[in-house]
Amino acid sequence: MLKKLKTSSSAHVYSELGAYPKALVAFKLQGKIRQPACAFDSESVRYKHRFAPLAVLTPPQVHYHEFCEMTQPLKYENPVILYLGGCKHFQQARTVLETITTPDQEVTDLLKVAKTNFVVLKLLAGGHKRDSTAPPEFDFSVHRHFPIIKLV
Repeated sequence: MLKKLKTSSSAHVYSELGAYPKALVAFKLQGKIRQPACAFDSESVRYKHRFAPLAVLTPPQVHYHEFCEMTQPLKYENPVILYLGGCKHFQQARTVLETITTPDQEVTDLLKVAKTNFVVLKLLAGGHKRDSTAPPEFDFSVHRHFPIIKLV
């Protein structure tokens, strides 16, 4: 299955990897996610450690310097731009996954994740829960690598 998924929908993985960082930066800009403050830790180390396992399964992800450029507050003062960018990526993932003629359970699960997260980010872009400071929840019950974003 992994080989089939890897060859038939690697674009989906790119879309998912592009969508999550945008959503997370928007959450950070709105104060919904706080960054940990630790003297013996850095953002670049956390980034590399978190995405290293995916490098074995997928083509290269967004490089750390690109991530830094994307997360500069002066460039993206408005979280709505980031939410809409994430929507675009989840929509692209959905489009690719829907082209698979005989989807197995994993493809069906990935499709559910892409559709649900598209709706969540679209709601956030429209101003839903704008004043809330409650952090989003990341539900890994549908797929073990790509969570569904839930608003609390």
